[in-house]
Amino acid sequence: MIRRSMQPLSKRITVLENGVMRYYQVERRGIGVLNTSHGKFWEYSFAIDDQWQRYSVIVKAGINKDLLIPVFKNQKNLVLRTDSGCETGQVFNDLTCECTDQLHLAMKTITEIGEGMIICIPTQDGRGMGLTFKLATLWIQDVLELNTVESAALLAPGGVIDVRTYSGAICILKFFGILETCNINLATNNPKKAEIFAENGYSVSSHIPMVIEPNGHTKKHLLAKQKFLGHKNLIKEGATNENN
Repeated sequence: MIRRSMQPLSKRITVLENGVMRYYQVERRGIGVLNTSHGKFWEYSFAIDDQWQRYSVIVKAGINKDLLIPVFKNQKNLVLRTDSGCETGQVFNDLTCECTDQLHLAMKTITEIGEGMIICIPTQDGRGMGLTFKLATLWIQDVLELNTVESAALLAPGGVIDVRTYSGAICILKFFGILETCNINLATNNPKKAEIFAENGYSVSSHIPMVIEPNGHTKKHLLAKQKFLGHKNLIKEGATNENN
């Protein structure tokens, strides 16, 4: 079984996004066990022929030893988070974002519930604009004391600061054989992430908040995400002042 986990397995999967149907080549490249501070997870490595290419999926569930896919006890509900790459925060511990804390909160939540999945898309750094763009925004924030939305808008072509797509998440659900009858409990503060699931027949039955207590580095950025990007319940409006 372990040797088979090293053998690539490909499937051709269709996904609808923004009204456009497309076929994707989805390749599972490896499977392993993670022993984390939040318990044991399976990690899957995927390659998908979209613009993001690499996906890492961690799953708390049993495993089908013949098909090497997750087996969930609860077939009707799935706790799921899509987690965009954040090298500056999740690797180098930059204090101006809460990405690391959100990831650990998602893992903790899944462990408490007993099963679930996190789809990590490492090449979606900077809301899909890339690491080069992200680093420039951090420099602007430091020099001009701007928030994450203001700094991104200064540099983004046409002012569009989020170019992420989530077809790959649907590809992975279908690869694992998760049926449309399964309700998705989406661990996010961003309601827009639910759109791709509804478009492909999945029902997002609830949103599980991934709210991290703000600090002096993150407060103004959380407020900006809430005010301008539609993120929910990140911070109470009355808790802010002009010096955030």
